[in-house]
Amino acid sequence: MSSAPDSVDTMTSPQDPNQGPDQGPYGQQPMPGSYPAPPPLSEPDTQTLEPPTEVKISFWLWIAGAVLSLLAPVLLFASRDELLTEARRTQGGELSQAELETIVNATIGFVAVFFLIFAGLFVLFAFKMKAGRNWARITLTVLTAIIMLFTLGSSLTGLIPVLVSIVAIVLMFLPKANAYFQAAKRVA
Repeated sequence: MSSAPDSVDTMTSPQDPNQGPDQGPYGQQPMPGSYPAPPPLSEPDTQTLEPPTEVKISFWLWIAGAVLSLLAPVLLFASRDELLTEARRTQGGELSQAELETIVNATIGFVAVFFLIFAGLFVLFAFKMKAGRNWARITLTVLTAIIMLFTLGSSLTGLIPVLVSIVAIVLMFLPKANAYFQAAKRVA
């Protein structure tokens, strides 16, 4: 009769010294009637976060606006003779023809460099905006405001890139675009 407790001990499996009394071979056992916790979800990186259609259209509008803005100095250079005539008329004969040509050429050069720099910045920030960078969206808005100050009273040719940029700005701030930038902020 005394052999019964010994037989019970020999029938149970030996306890692993690395496991506590409630642990099985795979760690903590779930409570009866409960489900194990799901594995943590991995956050998508910014490469897999797909921009909405509004952001994609806005991106292409920024690229188009940058290309269109480069037409302004080309058109200005094409109207160089008219600019010289206007400068000669308004200056009252105080400057020589060579000085007037230098001023007009320098003005055209300044405008070309200005628009080239801004077109490059628009393209750079458009790519960053498409990648979900909110600071790029704000920067594009500020750059457009600066360009608007320079193009007030300009011809329709100078205003077309500004109008394209305004449409791109509106698209960047629509609800789906806002949600995209918020999601990109959480991922980053």
